Amino acid sequence: MQHTTTTTANGTHAHTPLTETTVTVIIPFCETYTPREMLDEAIESVDQQLTVDTEVLVINDDDEQGPAWARNTGLDRAETRYVAFLDADDTWFETKLRDQLQEMHRTGSGLCVDGDVNYSPLEFIGALMTGDTFGLTSSILIDTEQTNVRFDESLERREDHLFMIEATADAGVCFVPQTFNDGTHEDGLSNHVDSSPEQIQTFFRNVVDRVPAAAQFRRPYYQSAYVYVGRSRHFDKEYTRAINYFIQSLRYGPNVDAVGAAGLSLLAMAREYSTISARRVLPSRIKSKVGLITNRDR
Repeated sequence: MQHTTTTTANGTHAHTPLTETTVTVIIPFCETYTPREMLDEAIESVDQQLTVDTEVLVINDDDEQGPAWARNTGLDRAETRYVAFLDADDTWFETKLRDQLQEMHRTGSGLCVDGDVNYSPLEFIGALMTGDTFGLTSSILIDTEQTNVRFDESLERREDHLFMIEATADAGVCFVPQTFNDGTHEDGLSNHVDSSPEQIQTFFRNVVDRVPAAAQFRRPYYQSAYVYVGRSRHFDKEYTRAINYFIQSLRYGPNVDAVGAAGLSLLAMAREYSTISARRVLPSRIKSKVGLITNRDR
């Protein structure tokens, strides 16, 4: 049986059998970025979960305070032991919660996410830091008796990564493959939030402050983070800025991604320069030919 509640911006563990387990599902929603039809589809996929009862909390973020605020609001209002998160533009497979709860019971982990690689907790933290795994927010299921972590509302990006890193450090992690469909669309919030060097540094500092063991991933973290920002600048055709970020990445050690990406930006710059030069030269040549013809007529 499913219960749906809507909230506005103004306003040793014993395991319960799955048939007696209720999971609170928190869905941040802002109609500016996500059509209501997609929200309806997300809720429908929760309603179709096998074996497990659910209670849906749709957190309306009318004031655009951000998904971290919305998820924290949901966590504060949740009354069940198990809490899951679902983005309004994603949908779940019907066995998602059942399979994840079974795996959590089997392993004793306090966090379960989508994945077909059984990382150790430290390996998973490293994978999140370096971008080897991402886009997992709609697969998160946590046991609030093992972790009471919250989302960092000061971060504009990767607050979900920090959440998973902290939860993993608190309670361990397990994995279940193929739990959800990623329905991200062009107008989604994630496509409207840029990345910057300041955000890169703030994220790393916040992670290490809360999980000191993550400091060992400093070098690969900065390598991958600067490549990511550089690629964003490349796609915006800001090739000089892109190359500067790739150079920043290389300062943390040689890496193929930065070298390859820098090469592509250099080629794009050369192609753009050639095009501009041709546009400048061609009119002058045309003028010269016109002049010759005119003089000949005289």
